[in-house]
Amino acid sequence: DSNVKFSLSGKFVNVKYDNLAFSRAVIDSAMSGALFDFGRKQKSVLIEHTSSNPNAPLHVGRARNSIIGDTLSRILGKFGYDVKREYYVNDIGTQVEALLLATELFGDENYTESYRKISENMKKYETEIEEYMKRAESGDLDFLQKSRKKLEVYLEDLLTDLYKLDIRFDNFVWESEFILDGSVNKVMEMLSPVIKDDNGAKYIDSPDGKIYLVRSNGTSVYFTRDVAYHLSKVKKYDTSIDVLGEDHKNHFRKLMFVMDFMNVKGIDPVFYSFITLKEGKMSTRRGNVVYLRELIQEAVNNAREEIMKRRNDLDGSQLEEIAEKIGISAVRYNIIKYSPEKPITFDWQEALNFEGDAAPFIMYSYARAKSILSKAEKTMEVNWNFVDSESSLLRVIALYPEVVEDAANHYRPDKIAKYAFELASMFNQFYRDCPVIGDIDNYQKRVEIVRIAVRTMEQIFYMLGIKPSDKI
Repeated sequence: DSNVKFSLSGKFVNVKYDNLAFSRAVIDSAMSGALFDFGRKQKSVLIEHTSSNPNAPLHVGRARNSIIGDTLSRILGKFGYDVKREYYVNDIGTQVEALLLATELFGDENYTESYRKISENMKKYETEIEEYMKRAESGDLDFLQKSRKKLEVYLEDLLTDLYKLDIRFDNFVWESEFILDGSVNKVMEMLSPVIKDDNGAKYIDSPDGKIYLVRSNGTSVYFTRDVAYHLSKVKKYDTSIDVLGEDHKNHFRKLMFVMDFMNVKGIDPVFYSFITLKEGKMSTRRGNVVYLRELIQEAVNNAREEIMKRRNDLDGSQLEEIAEKIGISAVRYNIIKYSPEKPITFDWQEALNFEGDAAPFIMYSYARAKSILSKAEKTMEVNWNFVDSESSLLRVIALYPEVVEDAANHYRPDKIAKYAFELASMFNQFYRDCPVIGDIDNYQKRVEIVRIAVRTMEQIFYMLGIKPSDKI
């Protein structure tokens, strides 16, 4: 390119580019949409995330799984992959059978309270739970169908909280399906050359020790059904991504040992660390949990208070609309901005900061830009000379394709959040240094810069699940 010149200086290569040509090229690319277009890639990707037992509403710690999975789905989709989101419903297992027993004994109007009564004294109900387990794992169709009807109601309650965060799924796959359709038996056939017997139980050896596949009573264990599930994934998709808590690393390592034996490729993990509040790490098996629905409501309440400090001209419905957008965006952003493997301590002051690395600050930058555009008028004359703050903002906008590609290739949604903060910060610097309205000489050029900044922010907001508002 004649607009870029290279020269050698010792061991270094100096690159000098024509700032005017570069800046014009960025504006033209963004205005045409080329900057944001990655094309369609001939590759299908499945992202399985959340997959929480439907024995209680989601707690805040598990919500990190959902937010990472959904954000990554949006990024990979934006990058051009054919992406599907999947929820693996565990309708077999100790916790699920305990839940079903609990609702039989204590009613299902408040199923979480019924489950708590059982979970606090599992030993007392051990025989009944084991009987439920045998019926489920042996493929008792009548039992499984009745169980599913109940679990679908509890699952819908859990999903309601995710819908508030605009998190949805394309597919729901039930664990019991892999017993009923014979997939578990096929897994046993594939592993038969290395299967060993332990008083009727079946296992294989691995570097991590024995991996049990079938109990002595002939019923399969969760691991075997999980192998069947992953085999079904790789048959349908080029790449299958599992979003998993760091406490699942040992299970996944064993799973990959089996997959390697079967010569199965295309399964990638994204591990995440946990979220803590002042109460410590959260678990649905204890009473001292913070549910996602409580966090969302608290976020909206706190956002409302912050808005009322800044605005006294909003009516009730406007206030609620903005508070909900800010609160929900704050929850998503404050979780996704950290790399998945980094532990998080959720901090309200940090999450609702209008002047730092937080959703409200980024959303406020967008509202500023939209306010400028609402007053913009078309003029004929354009001064294409660029000052530093204009060029700096355009250089950040030009990074968009590189950042999205990096985030997509490395499964790092936090990189999009970091870019969002950098873009918002640079826009605010531009806003301070480069008046738009009233500067006749630079007016049209700066309107164009604001316009493409808005377009870039909107691309980013979609990927992060941020709900923009013009009225902040």
